Amino acid sequence: MPSYYEMSLENKREYVCQNNFSVAETPLGSWLVIFLDVDWGAQIEKTEHLREERICALSKISWKREKQEKQWKVEYGQRVASWYHGLKAELSEKHPLLKILVEQQIRNQLINVNMTDEELQYMGVLDGTREYGTEILISHMRLQKWLGCVVEIFVQLQKYQKDLACFLDQVMGDDAGKRGDILHRYAELQYKDWKYRVWVENNYQALSPRFHLSCNHKVYSYTGIAGPVPTGQNLEGHVYMATDSLVALTIWEFDMVCAQEVFLRRCAYCNRYFQPYSVVSCYCDRPVEGKEGKTCKNIGAMSKHQQKVSRDEAKKLYRRVCNRTQMAAHRRKEQHPDILRRYNQVQLYGKELLEQVEEGAMTFEEFQEKFDKRPGELLKYRKIFK
Repeated sequence: MPSYYEMSLENKREYVCQNNFSVAETPLGSWLVIFLDVDWGAQIEKTEHLREERICALSKISWKREKQEKQWKVEYGQRVASWYHGLKAELSEKHPLLKILVEQQIRNQLINVNMTDEELQYMGVLDGTREYGTEILISHMRLQKWLGCVVEIFVQLQKYQKDLACFLDQVMGDDAGKRGDILHRYAELQYKDWKYRVWVENNYQALSPRFHLSCNHKVYSYTGIAGPVPTGQNLEGHVYMATDSLVALTIWEFDMVCAQEVFLRRCAYCNRYFQPYSVVSCYCDRPVEGKEGKTCKNIGAMSKHQQKVSRDEAKKLYRRVCNRTQMAAHRRKEQHPDILRRYNQVQLYGKELLEQVEEGAMTFEEFQEKFDKRPGELLKYRKIFK
């Protein structure tokens, strides 16, 4: 089997090799979020509908009317090509791995070693090298078999999508928590959940490590296909996992996300996973259906839930800053008799800011910027705190 996919997960980044030897780079965890976002059930339904249409339509045609049968096959081939182009347009822009899924793995299910001229021309229509709408007579049995293979791929992805959501719910918890919390929950998952262990054992064997050098997001291969390495350029080396299984890569990334404690959270509005930009980010940037120009973040920014999270985090930060400032003041009270009075002023200043957060007049990020400072800055004794 060919290795359609090659991905590296280093430095909390995803590096995906593409057909043109370029490397697409995204934050670690991006693929898991996108994978969970795809409605695989809808894709299965569309594909199955196309197969059923073929069966129903052909049953209404008299086998004596060869001209009518030929015209139907041509039109059916065009509808299948239209479905493929729609699938490519819908999925390819979401993530580099989905682009490879459509343009390589799914497309190549239609290829065999003894392809006719008509079948080769049809592949040209799918690839965009021949004009869309070209009348090509291709076996409807071949197309039916192809669609059946595609359905099998989607069914497998849908199954693992449900499992992944369940595992993420167990590992991520309700909040980012302390460092190590994700790892502890991940260890518990490994120990207690037999389905996860089967998940890993059945798929990790499909992964094969490869090493690639790249420069400016372009892979340089020892085969020379990608061209010589330019002199004076900075090279990067990454270990990639190569596989023909998108599921295997998904499982591997899940493990790496847990191992590196990359926090993913469910949006408090749409309930889908996203990568929060701070510990208080409860809402994602996805557009809200039926509300033009609005995102979950726009709608949820002033919600009671978001305000509560901001208040709780601001209180934690307030206590943390006050504790370390108080300790610093007590260590220097003999040299600076008025330092405890200054500490009391810091407390009052923090409480005033905290009240603004509780009233919704200030965000957690603004509170953090104003109050999360070194003791010397807050107590105005910068020289002795260096």
